[in-house]
Parts: sequence; C-alpha cells; structure tokens
Amino acid sequence: MIQTHVLSNGMPLMMERLPYLRSASIGVFVKAGSIMETDEESGLSHFIEHMAFKGTANRSARQIAEEIDLIGGNVNAATSKLNTSYYARITDKDLQKALNLLADMMINPRYEDSDFQKEQEVILEEIAMEADTPEDLVFNLLHEGIYQGQTLSKTILGTGKSILSQTPDALNTFRQRYYQPHNAVLSVVGCFDPQQLITWAEEAFGAWQGKGRIEYPRNQFKADTPLLTFNKDVEQVQLCLSFPGLESMHDDRFAMAAFSTMFAGGVSSRLFQKIREEEGLVYHIYSAAVAHPHCGEFTVYAACTPQKLKRVMELIKQEAALVIKDGISKAEFAQTMAQMKTSFVLSMESAYQRMAGMGIVKLTHDKTIDPKETLAKLRKVSLRDVNRVARQVLSPEPVIAAVGKQITKHFK
Repeated sequence: MIQTHVLSNGMPLMMERLPYLRSASIGVFVKAGSIMETDEESGLSHFIEHMAFKGTANRSARQIAEEIDLIGGNVNAATSKLNTSYYARITDKDLQKALNLLADMMINPRYEDSDFQKEQEVILEEIAMEADTPEDLVFNLLHEGIYQGQTLSKTILGTGKSILSQTPDALNTFRQRYYQPHNAVLSVVGCFDPQQLITWAEEAFGAWQGKGRIEYPRNQFKADTPLLTFNKDVEQVQLCLSFPGLESMHDDRFAMAAFSTMFAGGVSSRLFQKIREEEGLVYHIYSAAVAHPHCGEFTVYAACTPQKLKRVMELIKQEAALVIKDGISKAEFAQTMAQMKTSFVLSMESAYQRMAGMGIVKLTHDKTIDPKETLAKLRKVSLRDVNRVARQVLSPEPVIAAVGKQITKHFK
C-alpha cells in the first residue's frame, strides 16, 4: 500500500513498504528538465546533475565516491526532458546513510571553478558522442520540428554553444529557481519502518527551504514542417514517421500503449513481422508512444540502407492504412494485452521500478496511482478502444524526419 506524508518544508514523501525485501530504492525527483529551460539555459538541468557528484559543503568529490562504494549499492542520477532524478538502490541497513548522502548532494552542492570547467569539457564530449549517434540525431531533429519554438524542442544535453556560455552563477540561479522542496518528491520503496523513515527523511531534508510548486510550460505537436532532413555521412538512413499522440494522463493512454505495442512494439508486431521478417529490409524497427503533460507523439523509427528507404516508407504507410481500414484483429488484441499485462506485473517485482513510477507520477501530475489501479485499467481496455485510438492517431499525415548521406535527394 502506498503511503504519503508531507515533510515540514512541504516536500512530499511517497512510501511503499515491501517487508519481504532486504533492500530499498530511494529517489528524489526534481521538476527540472529541458522542458523548463529557455534557449539561454539549454542544458542546465543536465549540467547541474553532473555537478552533484563534484562535492558539497560537507563532502568532497572523493568522499562522495568513497561513501557510494562503502554503501555498496548503486547511487546515481539522470536527467530527462521532464525531471532530474537522484536515486539509490541499497540494502535496508544503509537506508539512512543513502538518504543523508542524497540530501547533501541535493541541498548543499559546491560549484568550484576548476570542477565546473572540467565537467563543462565532459559534457561537450557527451554532446559530440550524441552527434556521432545517428538514432539520437534523428529524434533530436524530429523534436526540433514537431515542437518548433517550444521548450520540448530542446535536447537534454544542450548545445555546444549553450554549454560554453554557462557559468557557476548561471547554474546556481537555475538551481535556486527549481530545486525547492515543493518542486520535488522523495519516493522510497522497500524494507523499512514508515515512522522511522519519516524521522530520517525529516532529519535529512527538513532544512531544505523554498517557495511553491512550478508548473510545466505548455507544448503542442506541430506539423508545420512535414519533412525534416539532416545530411550526415552514415551507412544507414535513420527514419522517423511521427503523428500527434496523447498527453500523459489521457483516458485513452492504455489503449494507445496497446496500439503501439501491436503496431511495432515487439517481435510479433505488424511492422516487425512485415518489414523485417517477411521483407528483410531492416534490422531495427519500433514504435513509441511518448506522452508529456499537455501533448504527446506517436513515432515509428526504422533504420535501413538508402536504396531500401522508399520501400520501407511505403510498407509503413500501407500497414497504417490497413489499420485505419480494417482495424486490429481479435487475435492481435488478445496477444498484445496478454503481453502488456505480463510485462507490467513483472516490472512491479522491481522495487526500483515501483519507486520511480510512484515518484514521477506524483511530481508530474500530483497524483498517487497504485499498481493495482493501473492493472485494473489495463484489463478494461477493449478492442473497440484500441481501434478507435489507432484510427485517430494514424489519420493525419505524419511528420517525417530523416538523417543520412545526401538524404535530401531521396525525397525529391
């Protein structure tokens, strides 16, 4: 059972006790991601995450590293478009130590000029690495197009120009705006005593002060530029076909997930079977229904050699037209729903997955959703729901993004 508590500083604490475990997963989720950044701030959320391990007012970078190793579990951080998370997976006996370490990294960071400059160089290398990853490039190109002029168009890493323009003061200003207890969530799942956990959390995070909760800026899918291309000397064309999707709390989100799974979400899906298994045109093809607070996108991704591009696009569009015309069969629906239910149940055996899901939903939507509620909604999805959503999503013309060698000539 999920329990909620609000610390004295206004920070929500989400708890789910699983007494049969000998471990715990902790996460602190902050509403600071690329969706919150201006052009000048691009990459700051990710930069701040990197600097969290460079020392605090109480611990040097080496002491943080040694304490992580002493705990013996996994302490790390990650930045997404919507949030930054700091998390630990540890044994139950080290729960208080991990809480204190994460709290110190969150509340008392120290930005030394020498560390700042080194990490600036590290992030520039990370940006260069992304530029050498064609799959990342095509999705960045796609998001620049479908969210043109909006905050979801930005990459998580930022640009070389934006990173080089940053200063420790800029990091502090951004951090002070978003790193506040009302704009964060502490989520814990595993073996612990709830009252003891509340005491420890209060001791670790209670001194953290700040103002109110900050709302996500609104974004919407735009199809103003139906073809987006980027020339790059690579062997394969990286291809995305993207349609307007659903926002993250939409009533049809489970039907949308079912359609995505059926269309290109696994080895038995339509596109995988048709384009890879029957035609042998690709090695990699999948679909993804990505949901944000106010919008979403449904995207089919494929990679193929240039001479196969036209045929791959034809087949994707043919299969989309067949779904619109004839819908999904009962057999496909039954197989997909069984796959989704099993995958969800298996994921809920992970304390980390339960912790992350609980924290992200609370941070993003200020809601508490029990896994049983999610499973019940999955069971209520009908074939009619899935076919209705599939037709709604696939009816508009897709926005196409492509990266490849002399790519523009393939679309003339």
